Amino acid sequence: MVDKDFAEINALQKVFPESAILLCWYHVLQAVNRWLSKSESGVHGLSNTQKRNEIISFFCKLKACTSEDDFKATSAEFCQTFKQYPLVCQYFQKHWEGIGHMWCDYGRRFSHARSETNNVIERYDLLF
Repeated sequence: MVDKDFAEINALQKVFPESAILLCWYHVLQAVNRWLSKSESGVHGLSNTQKRNEIISFFCKLKACTSEDDFKATSAEFCQTFKQYPLVCQYFQKHWEGIGHMWCDYGRRFSHARSETNNVIERYDLLF
């Protein structure tokens, strides 16, 4: 389980080609929140707080998809729901839709002790 760092992901895939690489759910939400807070998102600022919360809630709905077909249908629903915010749809399609298997439940097909984040390891390394 890693952050969305493709240099790290590519290195892991090269060394451990049989391993499934998962994205830390905390870092997925953090990245989405940070992008939504930027002016380029089209939903930044205090007046759009509710809309940003709705988008984050929908990301949680996407994360809960237990099959690839469910994820594809929910992804289409996401873009339909937020069609009045084309930059949000473009961001989702460019950065998250193609790697759903790395951050959604349908890609987490093996026991990982119900861990959704790598923060425990990061905290341990920080203390170490």
